[in-house]
Amino acid sequence: MAATQTEPAVAPVLAGRQPPLWLIRSLRIWFCLFWLALLLGATGMLAVGGRPDPVGPRQVLDGPWRFHAGDDPAWANPATDDRSWDRLTLVSRPEINDGDVGIPGYMAGWRAHGHPRLSGYGWYRRQVIVPPQGDYVLVGPPAVDDGYEMFWNGRRIGGVGRLSGSPRVIAARPMIARLPASNGGQSGLLAIRAYMDPTFDRDGQSGGLRTVPVLAPRAQGEALYRAQWNRTIAGYIFEVVEPAGMVALAIIAFFTAPLLARPRFARWIALALIASACLRLGNAVAAWTDILSLPWLVRQNGIVLVPLCRLVWTITWNQWTDGRSSRPVSWAAMAGWLVLVVAAVTNNPLLAGAGRAVIALCLIAIAIRVVRHGEHKWLVLAAMLLTVAVLSPADLSTLGIPGIWFPFNIGVSRTQYVYVLALPLFAWALAASRHRATSRPAPES
Repeated sequence: MAATQTEPAVAPVLAGRQPPLWLIRSLRIWFCLFWLALLLGATGMLAVGGRPDPVGPRQVLDGPWRFHAGDDPAWANPATDDRSWDRLTLVSRPEINDGDVGIPGYMAGWRAHGHPRLSGYGWYRRQVIVPPQGDYVLVGPPAVDDGYEMFWNGRRIGGVGRLSGSPRVIAARPMIARLPASNGGQSGLLAIRAYMDPTFDRDGQSGGLRTVPVLAPRAQGEALYRAQWNRTIAGYIFEVVEPAGMVALAIIAFFTAPLLARPRFARWIALALIASACLRLGNAVAAWTDILSLPWLVRQNGIVLVPLCRLVWTITWNQWTDGRSSRPVSWAAMAGWLVLVVAAVTNNPLLAGAGRAVIALCLIAIAIRVVRHGEHKWLVLAAMLLTVAVLSPADLSTLGIPGIWFPFNIGVSRTQYVYVLALPLFAWALAASRHRATSRPAPES
């Protein structure tokens, strides 16, 4: 009797969860449509905010001012003799902007006017002639280092930030103040008390007024005030739109993770997107509201959010390929994160460079593993490259790549452009399937 010959068993080379086809298509199409709608809305806001300031009768209060370093509440009094004060000539040119949001009329601060080491307080004073008829307002300077108060004939009429006691500086933003009614022409003493936080790094152009107030009839002044707010909102609109896209994609990733081919990658990218959203959103919150002071924003970003983003994005891409070789990379990334936190707390640039180098080496190791063993190589490498561009803005600046462009005369940062491209790629990677298993004969027993 002939021996029975058994058929060779089939063993899978690669086993992997395959997400349903409808889920892949839904993730990609619906998120990209949602993202496109957000981008169109943000672009419309750029177009509105980038319009020139409304025309009309108004007086830009540049030219000669008196200036005195230090702080004395009596300097708001019109009776104070300021003839011994420094004489500054402030020149506001509309074609020069701040290089960030796009605020026109930007000019050098007190450090470029004979006070190269001055931080803290400084006072500006000048006489302002108000026309005899009409209801007039003062539109405050939209760019100041860092906070200010305005006084009209010794009476406080407005400002940005808290300067008395323990100063609390917030981002400069538009402000308008109505002047007291007058039956005839009047000459008033306008005094501005400015404060520059000494804890920030500064250049030789910093200090006090970076734009000047504007005197205008009430209707024209209110129109200018609205235009300035439109510009301020437009300057940070992507810092709200992009976090909205990040949060939406993070929610999708978290709740669909059990159905996806790479559930660990999905959960980590959800965490990375939430951390990045918090980092970006803080800029808009600080620019539009009084919730975050500038020192708090700097500490929050430098000590917590920036190191956290570097860590979680590195671990996220480390989840793309399986295997024990990924564990040392995750531990190394955590060590790099710890070094970055210590560097931020101690303000140590050498430690900061070491922490960034560790994270960079981790990402290089991940990229090599993706090339050798990963799937969807070009998709993942492109998404990783965009992640590196977001995590290392200073390094890109050293290569001569501009940090800000000005579509519609409104500043849009390089990081914001990168996220416009990156979020659809993240969605594509999230929904990417594993390669189907191939078969090979198992060895005969």
